[in-house]
Amino acid sequence: MRPISGVVMAALGLALLAGCGASGNDSAGTSEAAPVQKQDSGTAADGKSSNAEPQVPGQPPAQTQPTITRAIIKTGSLTVESDDVAATRQKAITAIAGLDGQVASEDTGSDADGKITQANLVLKVPTKSYDAAIQRLSDLGKQLQIHQESSDVTEQVVDVASRIETQRASLDRMRALMAKANTIGEIVSVESELTRRESDLESLLAKQKNLALQTDLATLTLTVTAKGQPPAPAEDSDRGFLAGLKGGWNAFTAVFSALATALGAVLPFLVLLALIGVPLWRFRHRIRRQPAALPPTPDSAQ
Repeated sequence: MRPISGVVMAALGLALLAGCGASGNDSAGTSEAAPVQKQDSGTAADGKSSNAEPQVPGQPPAQTQPTITRAIIKTGSLTVESDDVAATRQKAITAIAGLDGQVASEDTGSDADGKITQANLVLKVPTKSYDAAIQRLSDLGKQLQIHQESSDVTEQVVDVASRIETQRASLDRMRALMAKANTIGEIVSVESELTRRESDLESLLAKQKNLALQTDLATLTLTVTAKGQPPAPAEDSDRGFLAGLKGGWNAFTAVFSALATALGAVLPFLVLLALIGVPLWRFRHRIRRQPAALPPTPDSAQ
């Protein structure tokens, strides 16, 4: 009986060991399948959502850039020819008013009969309506010449805005120091510096306002001339050595002309003075050369 019982006990031991091994294998399989189930639910193994947009290899991740509004100053000049300058001038004013613009300055020329033969208008229009204004003014008559120019002042606008913000912060600090000043010397010193910085801030604000006006409103110069009349020549804006030499020569000729005019005016008087003064001078010189008569001596009297 003992051998049989030993065999039974060995068989039971082997069965227990087999059961433990099977349970270990089942638990290992369960632990390996868990990540697969999580990936299938829409989440990657590194914790990021699998619904994100794929990134192109070799490119940096997209970053949101701040939007900057460009500040552009636009100017232009236009010359048109018309049969009726007065009527064309009025049409130009009406066209600009329809674009929320205005006439900044005006200069007109007339003939002997009082008829307007040329009109020069400096117009201000919103920058967004600049192209429309050019088109409308060009349709008023025969276009003779046109000039357009634009300049980007975005850096200046940003720089002035930054300096204004810094200056205001500096003023706040100076006002805080003013409140803490105890002696008269400290008060005078802080107040002087505060006044100077306030003046600098006002200057920056004025510059900012000027830039805003130039960028918000474009400037258009319209010249309307009568048909067959040449446009007025543009002003000479030469600079440099040749321009200086030309200006010096013009000044020299102007001075020489003035001196010649003055000499011509004085010359008749000089001739008259010479006709009277030369004989008098000779007569006086002759008198001085004659010896004076000596008085008689006593011997000559005996």
